[in-house]
Amino acid sequence: MNLQPEDFWSFNEWLLRPDAFLESALLQGVVLIVLSIVLGLMVGYIISAARYGPVEGFYAVARTVRDLIRFDLPGTSPRRIMALARLAFKEAIRRKVLFVVGLFVVGLLLAGWYLDPKSDDPARLYISFVLTATNYLVLALALFISAFSLPMDIKSKTIYTIVTKPVRPTEIVLGRMLGFVGVGTLILVPMGLASYIFVKRGLRHTHLEVAEVVDNGRGELVGETDYVQFHKHSFTINAEDGLGLTDIQRGHKHVVRRTEDGKFVIGSPQGALRARVPSYGEVSFTDRSGNVKEAGIDVGAEQINRGYGTAGVSRVLGIAKGPRKIEHGYIEGATLAVATFEFKDVTQSRYSEGIPIDLSVRAYRSYKGDIESGIRGTLTVRNPDTKAEFDPIDFVVDEYQVDEKVIPLTRKGTDASGEAMDLDLFDDLVSDDGHVQIQLKCLDREQYLGVTKSSVYLRPAESTFAWNLTKAYGSIWLQMTMVIAFGVMFSTFLSGPVAMVATSVCVLLGFSAEQIYDTRHWIDSNMSNGGGPIEAFVRILQQDAMTTQLDVEAVAGKVIKTLDAGIVYMLDAIATALPNLPKMVGTAEYAASGFDIFGALLGRHTVATLGYCILAFLISYFFLKSREIAA
Repeated sequence: MNLQPEDFWSFNEWLLRPDAFLESALLQGVVLIVLSIVLGLMVGYIISAARYGPVEGFYAVARTVRDLIRFDLPGTSPRRIMALARLAFKEAIRRKVLFVVGLFVVGLLLAGWYLDPKSDDPARLYISFVLTATNYLVLALALFISAFSLPMDIKSKTIYTIVTKPVRPTEIVLGRMLGFVGVGTLILVPMGLASYIFVKRGLRHTHLEVAEVVDNGRGELVGETDYVQFHKHSFTINAEDGLGLTDIQRGHKHVVRRTEDGKFVIGSPQGALRARVPSYGEVSFTDRSGNVKEAGIDVGAEQINRGYGTAGVSRVLGIAKGPRKIEHGYIEGATLAVATFEFKDVTQSRYSEGIPIDLSVRAYRSYKGDIESGIRGTLTVRNPDTKAEFDPIDFVVDEYQVDEKVIPLTRKGTDASGEAMDLDLFDDLVSDDGHVQIQLKCLDREQYLGVTKSSVYLRPAESTFAWNLTKAYGSIWLQMTMVIAFGVMFSTFLSGPVAMVATSVCVLLGFSAEQIYDTRHWIDSNMSNGGGPIEAFVRILQQDAMTTQLDVEAVAGKVIKTLDAGIVYMLDAIATALPNLPKMVGTAEYAASGFDIFGALLGRHTVATLGYCILAFLISYFFLKSREIAA
């Protein structure tokens, strides 16, 4: 998974940012809402002034604001909102929108034609398919019903039966939004159930036979399963209790049991549908000479891109913050280079049977060598205070699967004085404040291991796949709600087709928010190296070098600097204002990769969606209030 530094923040860190409040989501949201209100009032005044004159236009805008604060918001009736919501719900149902569920089911039935049955990770493939298909279908439906409903009512004049009754504009807007959200919820529930059944049935299989089983002479029985669904397993069974496990193939394994009559029973697949609850630590690096470094080695085009730029609001306010700590890089093999992960809150109550640890490490080969054997590495568990440590745990890098290890409760190692002895995990290696270090090394000379903060993590618990899929559908529901809010907003002052196009543009820009932000950050970070886009263009025309100083005292220099700053601020405002849909869609990646969608992430998405819905509601109210429906 391509995790960014902000993905590790808690909800409070994201909302308030105690270390940098100017970059907090709360302040960004407040600034965005205030700027939108000011801009809306300015646009409203311009329109009113053109219609009624400068003075009367001002009073018209003032009366609208007064009506909202004094009459419409306090007088909004939940009963009338629910009545209008039921009306919008029935209207959408009459348009036969439920056919989307049937279309989705048909897609599931035909999925076998275009899903690769030989995939190395079929669980990821199936989950990604159902979530992506659901996302596109539901967002398209939300776009259609929200953008066309109100304009069609105005065109057919059925809206007259509503506005002639004591109904306020706030109730019309909220009723439409809630009604369409109800329709979308009604559609999402059966789609979620069908998705769950599809994934479970698609991955279900049984191995019925085993090849010849032999005794390896170490009290273990070794054999192979039959070939089913393009794979087979090898397994090892303890000869005494008759229990064992197969190896991992296509992301799953099986329990193998020998019965009293000597037959072998292979259980159902395990491990394919996971919802890991990871516990991440802080990573630090040492170079090949043992010197502490901020980041690992940069190997060029193969570097792991985990950088994160500065937040938009700080730039808009003219207060620049420095880049955050870099937490990625490569370590060189057969040297003193080490990546050290330090974990906190390591207690015996959380890890009573040992510490499950997962590895997702990238390999970089400076020469081909023996590619079949893989690049070797070690994990060393140590006490951050006393430096006592277990003997290293060997592993071979597998870049395409999560390598699961378990740190035992007891193991041979060296104590604080360097004496070899048996050590206890919690008594000897976990510090008094619950911290423990895990050091990762590469053993092969001139080979490299790439790590990030998320490459090594502890796994104190696991959630269920059903609940994780439910949370993924909850994220889709939030996206649908946001699209409906935008569609209703644009439909209050645009025709149906134009409102749908405008909402589509907002959605597309939302999906491009990351690229817009990266472009803004790249321009900002390079303005000190040759200037911004205008200055760079001038340098090209004059054939000036980047190191040539621009005459900022001259009028032309001031104009160029001002224009470049304006471009950066404009991109910054756009990146800040756009809904970051890739982050919301990215929750599907959590579920497909077998990670639990943590509550802080859904909390962020919920607050962001609520903020955009409030903004869309205010804009919808003012346009609906000013629109001459009766005309």
